[in-house]
Amino acid sequence: MRLTVVGCSGSHPGPESSCSCYLVEHDGFRLLLDLGNGSLGPLQRFINPNDIDAIYLSHLHGDHWLDLVPLAHVRRHPRDAEVRVLPVMAPVTERGRIAGAFGVAASELDDIYAFEDPVEGAIGPFDVKLIRTAHPVETHAIRLTAGGKSLVYTADTGPFDALAGFAMGADLLLAEAGFAEGQPPALHLRGIEGGQLAADADVGQLVVTHVAPWDDSAAALAAAREMFVGSTTLARPGAVYEL
Repeated sequence: MRLTVVGCSGSHPGPESSCSCYLVEHDGFRLLLDLGNGSLGPLQRFINPNDIDAIYLSHLHGDHWLDLVPLAHVRRHPRDAEVRVLPVMAPVTERGRIAGAFGVAASELDDIYAFEDPVEGAIGPFDVKLIRTAHPVETHAIRLTAGGKSLVYTADTGPFDALAGFAMGADLLLAEAGFAEGQPPALHLRGIEGGQLAADADVGQLVVTHVAPWDDSAAALAAAREMFVGSTTLARPGAVYEL
């Protein structure tokens, strides 16, 4: 399994990164975790958008899904491929936001996207587990397992007890740090909570992500390392992790 960080900025694109987008590949299958605003551009450095096999949207805040809009234009005008209907897992309670962004009824997107409920099971070669997180809109963390390796993406969340059990033993934990130290954790984790989660879950390595452009990413990384003694890095666009 290979993870490529496409974009990792929280809340809005920053000077060095677009918003959340992660490409996960295994056995030739290409899965996107989120497609936040600004991410479609850099995504094309790593993959032809017509070659995406499926998209998982953790929730429908704009920094996690808005580039689904320009992606539709790319897919309706393919340069070198026939348009395939693309499976998109998205929270059903929030799905009206997607159609609203296009200014159409959801049914008018059926030639491009096949929207599916976020359910456990399989996406291509990946075994999928989900857990509802502590966030103001319906949001799910995801655990992907393939080839004997597991990746857990927290998506956006405040701390909650069941998250450590969900991430237990993962080879890689991609944990958000959307709040800075000094802010009370509630809607987002801070670096220190991400590090504690990695320690409690006994993961193989921690990647800290979703730091807002106005916050200190080095401080988030340092706080995470205070709590977790294993390999801990900061997500950067273009970074590749082989599991």
